[in-house]
Amino acid sequence: MIPHMEYQWNRYDEESESERTRKRNGRILLVAILLFALAAAALFVTFLKSASVVAAADAAVTAAPTADVAGQAAVSAESSSLPETAEGLTVAFLDVGQGDCIFLQSPSGKTMLIDGGPESAYETVSAYLDAQNVVGLDVVVASHLHADHIGGLIQIVDVYPIGSFYYPPFDAESETYYELLDALNESEAAVCSPLASANSFIDWDDEVTVRILSPYDTVYSDFNDTSYILNVTYGDTSVLLTGDATALAEKLALKALPDSYFRADVLKVGHHGSSAATSPEFLSAVDPSIAVISCGIDNDYGHPHKELLERLESRGITVYRTDLDGTVTLLLDGTNVKVIQ
Repeated sequence: MIPHMEYQWNRYDEESESERTRKRNGRILLVAILLFALAAAALFVTFLKSASVVAAADAAVTAAPTADVAGQAAVSAESSSLPETAEGLTVAFLDVGQGDCIFLQSPSGKTMLIDGGPESAYETVSAYLDAQNVVGLDVVVASHLHADHIGGLIQIVDVYPIGSFYYPPFDAESETYYELLDALNESEAAVCSPLASANSFIDWDDEVTVRILSPYDTVYSDFNDTSYILNVTYGDTSVLLTGDATALAEKLALKALPDSYFRADVLKVGHHGSSAATSPEFLSAVDPSIAVISCGIDNDYGHPHKELLERLESRGITVYRTDLDGTVTLLLDGTNVKVIQ
């Protein structure tokens, strides 16, 4: 029995080995068939993708004229806004009624807002900023703390992200001022209050210099004289912004600094065209070719005063007025100044 069992076991092993060999060869063949099928499937998928890419390319070529039309429409829509920022420094004097509001955009696209008009002007200022696709402001400046300059800034500070906020270091006893302070305390803006000096600047854009020419650490009997006087220069072109500074502040600033610091192509006339501002001596130092007066139509102050207009006319200076011309927009390209709106 034992030899028989060993024989049977050995024979089983031989048959198992033969069977295993047959099955192994069968699996090898099956794997080869599967690999071939997978390769064929991959080639088919690649073909389909290539066909899709070609079809998409053909569709893009076919749709290209439509894209051009869309691009032309976009350019047309932008034509009513500011020009391309790469062209130069844009300065827009907004029509906010009896008040000041100036928007600047640098060649690199940085933004600055100087004053915001009275509180009632917020909607006008906000609509303008929205039209320019402004979602935040790099710098905001209050030229001084009278309500017709900072009233509209309160909501601006509440609504728009602001990098830095500048105002002169002279406190005002007014509810509007306190509301502005509350808004600034709630914002994340860096608040700065520098005085003028030979080396006092507002940090904004590397290509544009914003020099502070007034006020100084002194006592001003007229709060209007606490206004910032700023010379904004791009290349060989510049605009001088004066807030509500009167002849006294002009005189002190001219005494403290060289006349060359005041030279500008464009002058924002002080105090809405009051005869007490923009003195003959100041005009001689600035020597502008263009003057802009920001005032409200039929305002109660009679701005701009006749004497001031005669002063400008006698020097052949071209005058623009927000009460008559609406928002006045200028482009300083570093060589020339152009009125673009």
